[in-house]
Amino acid sequence: MNANLVVLMLLAVGSFLVFRLYARAMSGKSDTGGAARLARIRKASMLFQFFIGFSFVTGVYAMVAFLCGWPFLSHGPARLVVSHGHAYTSPAAMPGGLLPLVLVKTGLDLAAVAVLYALFGLYRRGILFSARNVLYLRFQGYYLILGYLVDYQMRAMLPDMELSVTPVFSGLMIIFIAWIMDEGRKIQEEQELTV
Repeated sequence: MNANLVVLMLLAVGSFLVFRLYARAMSGKSDTGGAARLARIRKASMLFQFFIGFSFVTGVYAMVAFLCGWPFLSHGPARLVVSHGHAYTSPAAMPGGLLPLVLVKTGLDLAAVAVLYALFGLYRRGILFSARNVLYLRFQGYYLILGYLVDYQMRAMLPDMELSVTPVFSGLMIIFIAWIMDEGRKIQEEQELTV
């Protein structure tokens, strides 16, 4: 088990424990009104924003470390795992034409993390249903579909690379949910204007 996997597992277990403890502490409080629920959403969103920001910084450093040959987490040079059986320790070790696709995929990943950070920033400010929330959710759906297309192009260079259409269906489902959320938001705005 490598250090990256250990760090990810520790973050996952730690965040699970923090959320469980937080949920228990909040369930003991008697005020269950809308303000208390909104306060819980804000606090949880702030915690998610912290973890998302940490993963963004870690992802940027990991990619720069791979490109420059720097160590990652005090080990040897950073490795980039494109798929099972395809791990590279430097850009020169990659098949020709794979590096640009990896950079596009990494750019998409970092953009998706940044948009997720912005979405939780809206939740942290108490903005739960707005046009911007819908836009950010829709972006996540398109991100999954575009990521699949990049993976499909990578598969041309790595024939044994596993490819699943699950991201496409998940992306379409997220886009559909964002559309429903947008229609619900518009209905609510129309009702508020007529009252």
